[in-house]
Amino acid sequence: MNKILIQSVIHQRPVYQQSGRWFVLDEEFKWDLSTLQKDVFACLNKAFHIPIIFCDSCEANKIVSALGEEEAEYLQFASGVYWREVGIIFIFKFDDYLPLIETIFHELRHYIQDHIPYYQKEFELDKKRPYEERTTEQDAFAFAAYYLAKFTRQNSHAIPS
Repeated sequence: MNKILIQSVIHQRPVYQQSGRWFVLDEEFKWDLSTLQKDVFACLNKAFHIPIIFCDSCEANKIVSALGEEEAEYLQFASGVYWREVGIIFIFKFDDYLPLIETIFHELRHYIQDHIPYYQKEFELDKKRPYEERTTEQDAFAFAAYYLAKFTRQNSHAIPS
């Protein structure tokens, strides 16, 4: 998806914080976005350049619609989603820091999977499987658990509450 178009659509909304390609569109987001981004990238030893938007699911649907894609109804129960068609990660639940970090790791793993041929095929096969049996989800949950444990070990003295 065109970076300029994505930026344009995002900036048609109130942006409360921005750090690189990460955007907060919810005034109740209580974390320092720059610190959050640094924490995630430091734990992964890598920076990713995919847009991550912190907002509610209704706003995510509006953004996706403005980008010319179909809205999704299932989002109301999700903590986050990697929307492959538009190349954006949306995070919907961000009240607690560690679950937030875990959700970001999980969705970033889906982004990583999208660049691995094996998982590209699995994304299509997973559409026919129950959620808990999806190969991409099992892998993303394991990835997130591993990096959350690593993050917790490295930052046990400085985890915000």
